[in-house]
Amino acid sequence: MKEYELQKAVCKYLDLNNMLYCGSMGGQYQIHMSQRIKAKKSGYKKGFPDLFIYEPIGIYHGLAIELKVGYNKATKEQLWWRNELNKRGYIAEICTGIDEALEVINRYLKGQIQC
Repeated sequence: MKEYELQKAVCKYLDLNNMLYCGSMGGQYQIHMSQRIKAKKSGYKKGFPDLFIYEPIGIYHGLAIELKVGYNKATKEQLWWRNELNKRGYIAEICTGIDEALEVINRYLKGQIQC
């Protein structure tokens, strides 16, 4: 499964559960230099999580998820975003595969996850 397919599957789950979320286009669609320049000028920040779930639970403002497949590892920018979001009252996680992503989402919604 490619990260694009993984993100589509997680989004389908979020849609089925009427979640308020938004997905980042990230590096998936920025093939041409002109697209990368446009994205940067319009506010895209390198390393921003793939999904941002706008559902406050308990003391947390929302959940950010960076999706990975196989042996892919988080970049230094993705780790920076995770750490900064966690400092600011969000839960931010890096998840490998659909099972881990859905587990994190469900634990978050039940209030069973902490920074």
